[in-house]
Amino acid sequence: MAKTELYNYSVQEKLNKMDVDLITINPTIETSTIDAHDVLFNPTEITNAVSVNDGVSILQSICVIDTTNTAVDAGVQIDLVFTQDEGDLGALDGPVGTSGGADSVLDGILGIVSITSYADMITGQVATKNNIGLVLKGASSSKSIYVAGVIREAGTARDADAIFLRLGIVKD
Repeated sequence: MAKTELYNYSVQEKLNKMDVDLITINPTIETSTIDAHDVLFNPTEITNAVSVNDGVSILQSICVIDTTNTAVDAGVQIDLVFTQDEGDLGALDGPVGTSGGADSVLDGILGIVSITSYADMITGQVATKNNIGLVLKGASSSKSIYVAGVIREAGTARDADAIFLRLGIVKD
């Protein structure tokens, strides 16, 4: 069980030791036409998402950049699944849980953030989600967190590197 020690640091010391980081990742996504509620990308490592092994951080913001530039399919609704381990949610372009996926990952899931609203930026779409406040905790032997994506509406083909995630993280 985690032990919180409230009086180890003064307010100033605590604020001085906090670190804010912006981490960009580019998950490899499914490139074929994909059905709603299928796995868009399996867990992608977010290295140094926490400061120490078994450490904790807070996910404050997410910016999703979808470089797909089609009137029909840019800016699809995605659930981002944050987890402590890299086990697959299922087969790409298949439902969550196929191929022994989600059941083995369920214990490590830290939370899900839904991305639903995008702004048209001419050559792509951008979505921003602020004030998330999701607590992320690394595994006992890792400073990494993982993120996977589940598409929530049918989508047409896109390039494997069409989506970028920028994660604003406050580390303790």
